[in-house]
Amino acid sequence: MTNQNKLLLSGGILWFALMYWLGSRGAFMSGPNQPPVGIASAFAIPIVLFLVAVSISATWRATVVSIPPIFLISLNGWRFIGLGFLMGYAEGLLPGGFAWPAGLGDIFMAVTAPWVAARVAADDRFRFGPGFLVWNLLGIADFVDAVFWGTLYMWPGYTAGGSTTLMQRLPFVLIPTFFVPLVAIGHFTLLQQRRNAAYQAKA
Repeated sequence: MTNQNKLLLSGGILWFALMYWLGSRGAFMSGPNQPPVGIASAFAIPIVLFLVAVSISATWRATVVSIPPIFLISLNGWRFIGLGFLMGYAEGLLPGGFAWPAGLGDIFMAVTAPWVAARVAADDRFRFGPGFLVWNLLGIADFVDAVFWGTLYMWPGYTAGGSTTLMQRLPFVLIPTFFVPLVAIGHFTLLQQRRNAAYQAKA
């Protein structure tokens, strides 16, 4: 393992530990009349920082490009957690307006990830075709959709069909504060690798 990969791994572990520590202290719980600012910030800030770093730092951009794409694709395997959203709906713990789109979207990405990884392993040129681009965009769109509905069902005064406040408590809070931004960053990294390769091909 290279020093850069060790640094990324250490950063990921510290990030997870911080989210767990904050979650255990109820830092992401919002009051009955408060918007879910804490959990929304925990989701958005890592992604924004990542995108800014990629755009302004050549060193960080080179580190990102060096991450094995198969590893990044395989991160989507955890998205079988979408089954848990459907189970939560069946038990009356999560609203259907959130559970169904978020759950089915995650399951689709988890099911297709092995196929995408196999295609890339067999022929790396697959990463630069339209199918790979669409797959990544669908993965990002699923997160946007899930975060939108999850936030809406936490919003003060919005009571159509239940609430997603369960997602503000451990262990569920780790999904929007760690796993979702982590895999979203994985998708953006794959797109950056694709963009970087296209730029080098034109140079």
